Amino acid sequence: MIKAIVFDLWRTLIPATVDFVHLASLLKKQDISVTDFIARYEKATQLTRHKDFAELRRDFFKEFSQSDNELLEQELYEVYTNRIDKIRFFPEVVEVLKKLKSEGYKVALLSNTEDLIAPVLEKNIKLSTHFDIFAPSYEIGAIKPDKRAFDFVLAKLKLKPSEVLMVGDSLRSDIVGAQKAGWHNCLINRSGKILDGAKVKPDFEIKSLDELSRVLGVLNATRK
Repeated sequence: MIKAIVFDLWRTLIPATVDFVHLASLLKKQDISVTDFIARYEKATQLTRHKDFAELRRDFFKEFSQSDNELLEQELYEVYTNRIDKIRFFPEVVEVLKKLKSEGYKVALLSNTEDLIAPVLEKNIKLSTHFDIFAPSYEIGAIKPDKRAFDFVLAKLKLKPSEVLMVGDSLRSDIVGAQKAGWHNCLINRSGKILDGAKVKPDFEIKSLDELSRVLGVLNATRK
């Protein structure tokens, strides 16, 4: 029986503010895949706390061996200023979260994210009112799909792995991480991207959180 649903944040509950393909294209003297870029970006900006943008910029530029790169700095600044002020939930999110809590589920958030963004998230979408547990990577000290991130949340929930469902948009971070931790998992594929040939197969796939009740119905029916 599922007792808790753990959500990813970016592209799952709210739109992304980072265009990773564009940001990676601004790197000087770098030949790097987008997948590798994202992993290193997360390591530089989301693993620890930063007191201000200058400190975050320093770690980001150090990770990618950048120095005099004005275009990259402008894009990074845009990500952490103008874009985050526009953050809102996807249309169906609030009602789905309310419904889950009314049905007795624990609701948690496990996100690879930056601490500089946390105050804006609270101001714009009131995370503390919607989630029983908020577990950001900078607080845990681990980045999904690191099993330590999932174990951290599981300990907070005080549940068994089989009682938890992870919902996220990333095969690499959310689905692989959940599978390693022994959790049930559901990919939210809002764009309808074709996954044929993908090495990782989620337990379930949905296009909107409105479909989550179907997933829970299947999981709970098989464990009664």
